Amino acid sequence: MYPYNSIRDYVEELERRNKFIRIKEIDQDKYESTALIYRILDRMGDKAPGFLAERTKINGKWFDSPVVGNIYNGYDTVALCFGVKNVTDISIEMYNAAVARIQSFLQPDGRWKEIDPEVIDRKDAPCKEVVLLGENADIMKFPWIKNSPLDAAQYISAGSFVMHDPDIGKNVGTYRIQIKGNQKIGAYFTNQSHAYAMMMKAAERGEEKVQASIAVGIDPISWIMSSTRLADMGTDEFAVAGGFRGKPVDLVKSETNDLLVPAHAEFIIEGEIPMETEEEGPYGEMFGYLGKKTTAFYLNIKAITHRRNPWVFNIYTGAGSGYFTMPWDVGNYVRLKKLLPTLVKTYTPPNAPTVGILSINKKFPGEGFEAGMLALGYRMYGFSKKIIVVVDSDVEPSDMSRVLHAIATRWQPVPASLLVSHSIHMPIDPSLSEMFKSSKIVIDATRQLPSEGGPECFAPDLRTSLDEMVPEAFKLVDKKWDTYFAK
Repeated sequence: MYPYNSIRDYVEELERRNKFIRIKEIDQDKYESTALIYRILDRMGDKAPGFLAERTKINGKWFDSPVVGNIYNGYDTVALCFGVKNVTDISIEMYNAAVARIQSFLQPDGRWKEIDPEVIDRKDAPCKEVVLLGENADIMKFPWIKNSPLDAAQYISAGSFVMHDPDIGKNVGTYRIQIKGNQKIGAYFTNQSHAYAMMMKAAERGEEKVQASIAVGIDPISWIMSSTRLADMGTDEFAVAGGFRGKPVDLVKSETNDLLVPAHAEFIIEGEIPMETEEEGPYGEMFGYLGKKTTAFYLNIKAITHRRNPWVFNIYTGAGSGYFTMPWDVGNYVRLKKLLPTLVKTYTPPNAPTVGILSINKKFPGEGFEAGMLALGYRMYGFSKKIIVVVDSDVEPSDMSRVLHAIATRWQPVPASLLVSHSIHMPIDPSLSEMFKSSKIVIDATRQLPSEGGPECFAPDLRTSLDEMVPEAFKLVDKKWDTYFAK
C-alpha cells in the first residue's frame, strides 16, 4: 500500500486491482512487446494493463530477467501512486482527485514539502543483493529493449542519473541511455538539463570526468521526481519525493563513489562520464517520431549492483505512457494562477504535450487571449506548448469531448484566434524546421461576448444547464451506477 517502497510493491497493488498481466515469453527480436503496447492501448486505452514478460528474446538469446512495461497507464495509476483514497476507473474523477492530492503537498510559500532521505546499511538494501565489479559489470547480461527498428541500438529507457556538483548541489534526472558496449553506455544530457549544467561546471574546474550512478526500477514517487523537472536546480529530488511519500526514501552508498542511490532499486549502474562526446541515436522520441542523431556524453561502467532476478523497467517511448507530468503541471498551474486570478484549471493531454487547455472564469472581453498569452509567456509552461485552448469554467479541460464541443460551438476562427509567428519551443517537436523555433496559436473557445464579435445572446448549453439546475441528477446516476449493469 501507499507509499510504495519499490516498483515491486506498486506492481503488487496493480495485480490486486486486476490491472497487470504476466506473460510467459516475448520475442523482442520480432518487436513483440512494442506491438503489444500499441495494440492494448488501441483496444483498451487507459484501461490497458501493465505487463511482465518472464522471458525475453533479444539478439537471438533468451533472458530470464523479467521485463516490465505499461505500469503507469491511466489516471487511476496516478491516483494510486499519490495515495488517493477510493481509487476508481473513472478517468476524469481520478484526474481531479490526483490534482487535489498533489496540491496538498504544496506549502504556502509555493515550495513542495520535503522530508530528507534516510541512509540505510548496505546489508538491508535489496539493490545490493548481487554486486558486479570490473569486467563482471557487463550491461549486456540483461534484456534492455530496442523499442523500434529505427532506434540506433538497445536503450535503457528508464534510468535515473544520480549526480552531485559542489557548486550546484544534487540532481536526479532521467536521460536516454544508449547501450554502446559491454561496459559503455550513452548519457544524453540536453543543454537545458541540470546534468548538462553539472558537466559544464566540472569542465570549468578542469575536471576530466564526473562520477554518476544510475538507478533503474525505483519506487513510483522517486521515478516521478526523476522524470519531471519538479525540483529547482540543486534541490534534492529524493527529499521532495519524501515529502510526497510522507516518509523518507531509503538510500544507500554506491560501491565505487560517494553517491547515495535508492536502496530498493532493481539496478544501480555506477561509472564515470569523461569530458568528451560522440555520436548518439537516433531514438524514437515521446512524440512518436524518430529523433535525430546527435552527439552526447557517455559513461564507462565500473560496477553494477542489482536485486536477485532483477526487473528491467522499460518505457515504450512514443507508444505508451511512462512519465507522470501531473506534479509539474500542478506546480505550473499554481504559478500561473498568481498571474491570472481568473484561471480555474489547466490540462495537458498525455498524448499531445504541445497542447495546453485552460479553463477560466471569464467576465470581460479579451480575457481568453490574455490567459493564452500569459500561459505562452510563462517559460516553464509555454516552452513546451504551441497550441493553447482557452475554455469557460463550465468545461472540464481534461474531458476532450467537452473541449472539442466548445471549439466546435463557441469558437470562430476569426476573430477568436491569435497567431504568434515565432517563439521559443521544445526542440524534439518533429514539425520544427528550425531548432527551438515555432509558430504558436491561442484558440479562444470561450463564449464570445458581443464586443468580441459573438452573438447578442449565446444559446444555453444543455449539459451545463443540467449541471447547474439539477445537480442531484448526476449524483443519483453515480450512486446507482453499479445497479445499471447488474446481471
